[in-house]
Amino acid sequence: MKYRYTGPMSGVTLKTGGAPRDVVLIPGKEVDLPETHEYTRVLVALGHLTPTAAPAAQPKKTTKGA
Repeated sequence: MKYRYTGPMSGVTLKTGGAPRDVVLIPGKEVDLPETHEYTRVLVALGHLTPTAAPAAQPKKTTKGA
């Protein structure tokens, strides 16, 4: 999930099911972090991460039968 980061500049190595992943956290920038990871949850609770708005969904095309 994408978030806007507003904390101090820092970096972290996240361990998720696969290989460890290094993430650089830069104030005011967008970052993609796993939503269910404990570190992500802590940053959200501290107010350092704000979810970014998802792109608006395209309306589905409907076909009208004759």
